[in-house]
Amino acid sequence: MFRIFVICFFLFSAAVAKTQQKDVAVGILRSAEQDQVLVLSTQSPLVVLVDGQRAGELSAKDGLRISVAGGLLTAKSLSRVFNVSRSISVRTSGHGTVRVSTLGKVKIERDYSGSIEVSRSGGSLLLVNNVPIEEYVAGVVQSEAGDHKGLEYYKLQAVSCRTYAITNIRKHLPDGFNVCDGTHCQVYKGVCKLDTVSQAVAATADMVVVDADIRLIHATFHSNCGGETMNAEDVWSRPEAYLVSAMDTFCLRSPHATWHKTMPRSKWLDYLHRTYKLNTSDTASVRAVTTFDPTCRSMYIDGASPLIPLEQVRTDMKFNSAYFTIWPNGDDVVFDGRGFGHGVGLCQEGAMCMARAGLPFTEILHHYFAEVHLVDLHTLDFFRDEGR
Repeated sequence: MFRIFVICFFLFSAAVAKTQQKDVAVGILRSAEQDQVLVLSTQSPLVVLVDGQRAGELSAKDGLRISVAGGLLTAKSLSRVFNVSRSISVRTSGHGTVRVSTLGKVKIERDYSGSIEVSRSGGSLLLVNNVPIEEYVAGVVQSEAGDHKGLEYYKLQAVSCRTYAITNIRKHLPDGFNVCDGTHCQVYKGVCKLDTVSQAVAATADMVVVDADIRLIHATFHSNCGGETMNAEDVWSRPEAYLVSAMDTFCLRSPHATWHKTMPRSKWLDYLHRTYKLNTSDTASVRAVTTFDPTCRSMYIDGASPLIPLEQVRTDMKFNSAYFTIWPNGDDVVFDGRGFGHGVGLCQEGAMCMARAGLPFTEILHHYFAEVHLVDLHTLDFFRDEGR
């Protein structure tokens, strides 16, 4: 009943509420330190602000080479030199986007909506893209999902990415921005160029996911769950009522459904002895850690003493997942694994298969997140007041 009310109220509020599209400050191009970049316009002139004050415009055929050297920030165009104390910011004066090209050993060129602010962070440049949240969401969905995934899947990713961004809006405040553009937050490579993604973001504008207490959820996702998702507390120690294990047969024929790795038996036992003090002279203990065949997801290797947490093994051994069997093969042990990622929340490949099968994004959402609701971002306070 609540879900029906939420949907009705969302449709009503979307028609009468003023849209307050906030910007997100995204730390960009942080995979490698940058000491100089080239900033251009893709269409219209660039408006330049130096230390927060408008310093003029550059023609669409001009651009800025921004660099840091000897602790000083400099910005030069074909016709001007800007003296910068703290930061320089650029945005287009009309249509088009801002193009940023790195000039170091790794060459990256990306287009961004909104503005680009450049400041100094030690001996490197700090680049921040201030972008309206809906355009940021579109860029994330394109970067995370790629092409040819279908409208319903893009809608699902849109509400998940938007919810994640707002929930984690303070994640990088000490660094001078809200979120980064890498896997630490959400992958973001600039402006969205896929029409279907833009349609999905527009169709779900301002929609976020909340739990039974009308709190924004942690919209976690992973590549492939291997047929069964995990409880949040089995991975991160803290339970969440909406992040509970669910069976998923849709992802089992997807590219990341299985993995395989072989390791010398001696290397495996040495790791367990060094890390967990496993008695490798005890026949029963060795058998437990070399012959492991769980019927479902497990937190530990059954029968092993002391306890050996599979999630830690996954991290240490760089396995694709913590869902695997172990069996001996001569002087080796073989790991046959299922899934890719931590296994909590949304299984991306499973959700893609559901969308291709014709399931609406709302049904897919409720399969992976228990007892959650879709609400308009601007109505959260209303629902919270009603629940008091």
